[in-house]
Amino acid sequence: MTLQLLPFPAADYAAWRTAQVERRRRWQFGPLWADAAAAAAQARTAVAELAPEDGLTGTYLLRVLGDHGEAGWLWLSRQDQDLLLLDADTDAPADELLTLLETHARSADARQLVLDRMVAAPATAALAAADGFAVVSQTMALDLTAEPSHAAPGVTLRPMTQRSFEAYLAAAIDEYAREIRRVDALRWDDALDRSRADYDELLPQGLATPGQVLLDVVETATGADVGALWLGLRPPSAAFVYDVWLTPPARGRGLGRAAMLAGAGWCRQRGVDVLGLSVFGHNVVARGLYESLGFGVVTEALRRPVVPAPPVTGPR
Repeated sequence: MTLQLLPFPAADYAAWRTAQVERRRRWQFGPLWADAAAAAAQARTAVAELAPEDGLTGTYLLRVLGDHGEAGWLWLSRQDQDLLLLDADTDAPADELLTLLETHARSADARQLVLDRMVAAPATAALAAADGFAVVSQTMALDLTAEPSHAAPGVTLRPMTQRSFEAYLAAAIDEYAREIRRVDALRWDDALDRSRADYDELLPQGLATPGQVLLDVVETATGADVGALWLGLRPPSAAFVYDVWLTPPARGRGLGRAAMLAGAGWCRQRGVDVLGLSVFGHNVVARGLYESLGFGVVTEALRRPVVPAPPVTGPR
């Protein structure tokens, strides 16, 4: 099949936008928010940011044309040195679509092709399975309405004090900066600035920030503080794990699993139906832990270097 990319018909934009909101509601926000109305509101907000009613903002749509006519569409964005695929709906063969995307990326001088995909969306599944893609991050969800684990957690949770919050914040900002630096290859000062900015945005009032629950993790056997669990509440029936953090001496002893089990129990007791979280792709230990606890991947970002075109050489 010979594929081409053409401008998306303006007359079809409104219908595409309506369908995109529904795709996001069903495959991205539904699994993370549990409540249908809340998921729909989040989907409308997300689509409105990059695809408002009066036209696209910072992104662009392309129609995929095959040998026998229209073969679907691609929603793309150029971010820094990456070509980002936000979504796609096409029946084109994955290998030919990948070749087409790489050609488009080279023409845009992009160094990497990034799939920012909903895992339930069929068109990007085969692309994600292609060689050369590395997982950058994953967002996962756990259904708390299912039968809970009855394993003894080994830890208890208690509200943070201002003193324990300040100690946690200093350590967490530093560790998060190291993760940012590893993923995005930033200078240390830039990574630290971004880490501080993210914490300031999410915790503008510190420990008293509405909707944020910060808990000390206490080892049951010893009574020692061994870490922290930070949950963001998403009314009416969801929560999100922003961080599960352990002191260095407490690591490697199963206390991270215990803290997650305790956090899930804390949420169940308060009527929370789904617990979400995000994890860096290189953190295979954490990903394995969350999968073993029953978390399933909802969205993920994957990255693949764009191979430069071979040099054109003339006849000798």
